[in-house]
Amino acid sequence: MLARLRGRTRNDDGGAALIESLLIAPVLFALLFGIFEFGLIYRDVLTSSDAAANGARRGAVIGPRIPASGVNADFEIIREVRNGLGSMPVESINRIVVYRASPPGAGSPESQVPQACKTGGSVAGVCNVYDPANAFLAVDSGNNDFFSCPGGASCAWEPTSRSNGPTPSDVDYLGVYIRVERPYVTGLFGTEFAFERAAVVRLEAGRFE
Repeated sequence: MLARLRGRTRNDDGGAALIESLLIAPVLFALLFGIFEFGLIYRDVLTSSDAAANGARRGAVIGPRIPASGVNADFEIIREVRNGLGSMPVESINRIVVYRASPPGAGSPESQVPQACKTGGSVAGVCNVYDPANAFLAVDSGNNDFFSCPGGASCAWEPTSRSNGPTPSDVDYLGVYIRVERPYVTGLFGTEFAFERAAVVRLEAGRFE
């Protein structure tokens, strides 16, 4: 009789442990997948921030000049962004915008991007909007005509029209904006995570080569 009770107790304990495992497992897997998913997103956010900053700095150094390479500032900006986002699928990069910005007191870099440039095409005197696939292909193939004016993709806010002097108040601020629409890997948290990063740099005053 005692042996039967002991056997029943062991069976009851095993059943309870199984039920507890079934209850805990979904929570545990959701936590693990969440750490994995959002770790990848955090990496992509940092990567995009660095790419925007590198592109803006490069554009600020070149300013309105055409360097010895013969390409304009937007070619070099897109090349920096391309190099910075090399680990990210091009399909996840929605758009790149090179825009006329304002001093830091005007707001964050993201808030300074005109809405028309975020959702539409290039705006004269305000921004150049680039489709990443076409712009990256032009950079990779050395196609300077894609960016050259007249007729190129950089002509709305033409790089050679940007001001780097002669007085400090005349110097433009340049911004680079990147929007990413990244699909979730696991699919547990939706289909897509979208974010935007931007950087603003003041053109280097009176820099010539």
